[in-house]
Amino acid sequence: MVPPEFPEWSTVMNMWGDKMLAALTVLAGMAAVGLDLPPTTFQDMMHCGPHLLAPTGSDFSKFNSVGTALAGYHYDLNFLTIHGKSRFPGLYIWHKSGKRMAVKVPTGHLIVQAGKQLEYLTGGHVLAGFHEVVVSEATAKTIASRKAEGKSLWRVSSTLFGHISSDTVLKPLGKFADMPGAAEAYPPVDCGQQVMDELNAIRLGAGYGDKKRPADDDAAAAEPLKKASP
Repeated sequence: MVPPEFPEWSTVMNMWGDKMLAALTVLAGMAAVGLDLPPTTFQDMMHCGPHLLAPTGSDFSKFNSVGTALAGYHYDLNFLTIHGKSRFPGLYIWHKSGKRMAVKVPTGHLIVQAGKQLEYLTGGHVLAGFHEVVVSEATAKTIASRKAEGKSLWRVSSTLFGHISSDTVLKPLGKFADMPGAAEAYPPVDCGQQVMDELNAIRLGAGYGDKKRPADDDAAAAEPLKKASP
């Protein structure tokens, strides 16, 4: 559905999405070479994948209290995620050591994060990156500065989620298949099923209100969701 207020929506979004997908495709080839796999390994697996451009917006004229979570602590279920620099700071990532770090994207650059599907294909050698977006002290300062200058207080993120095709079997590839414990931790699974399993685990299909009710034996777990309904 195209928002009527933005008649140029399809043209702009398709242009931006195509450019970011092209960047991911090149990066996938570079990653394959770096991981001692044939150069087109990941690119071939990405062909006809359910890639998703998911623009989001947060209105800092309303949601501006320090500590407010715009995107809670999570990893991405897909292969690779790419987006540009935001007008506002607030993106944090976790290093393998457990250290939480603020992300600073240079102007004119894109940032790419590893998703669960890449973790699967490398048997855990490359881990899905945990991250969050929150209103930090730095975010609050930027909000105040932009407000004083009469600039927009909307934080916009046009993120593209690159996927492995749904009918591809996910399993550790090449040398990663021989890593201790890899076969047990990452058994073969259709990529489409992996996506559904991830969505079910976070109850994304539960919906709100009367759109879709959970099973009776799961009512207790769904109680917070009911209370949050409009």
